[in-house]
Amino acid sequence: MRYSPVCGALKRAILIVAAIINAAVPALWVAPPAYAASEAESVLGRWRFTVPLDSAEITALDDREAGALVGRIFTITKDRVAFGRRDCGAPTLDVMLVEPTLYLREQAHASSENLHLPNPVKVVDLGCTVAFIKSHNKLTIFWKGWFFDAVRVRR
Repeated sequence: MRYSPVCGALKRAILIVAAIINAAVPALWVAPPAYAASEAESVLGRWRFTVPLDSAEITALDDREAGALVGRIFTITKDRVAFGRRDCGAPTLDVMLVEPTLYLREQAHASSENLHLPNPVKVVDLGCTVAFIKSHNKLTIFWKGWFFDAVRVRR
């Protein structure tokens, strides 16, 4: 059976698109979701916002409003994510290992320059937002267009 020139051109186009996707995806996503259950569980707890680090291009808060959130408690449990009066419901807690510059540019239209994230960094999907794991006791949480450093609150 012979293929027409159209079939050959279509096959080449599909191969080119597949090559582009394969080349782009590994640069952005270093590891698939569900990186490790223990990593997801490491973000469970109460977190105090300590400083607004930077904002995305589009935010819901101005500088003053972002600064007013310092000291507030962000709660992450298996059943819900809550901040102030906002209850986001149950988080997915999917974890991805990403290259921060590419991830932030693509997902938040933001720069990683002022966030001081490790490279690669683990990102946890909290349903209504994401958290970047800096260490066992330190996260960067994205909230209403701002990135906040947060420290674990001990009981």
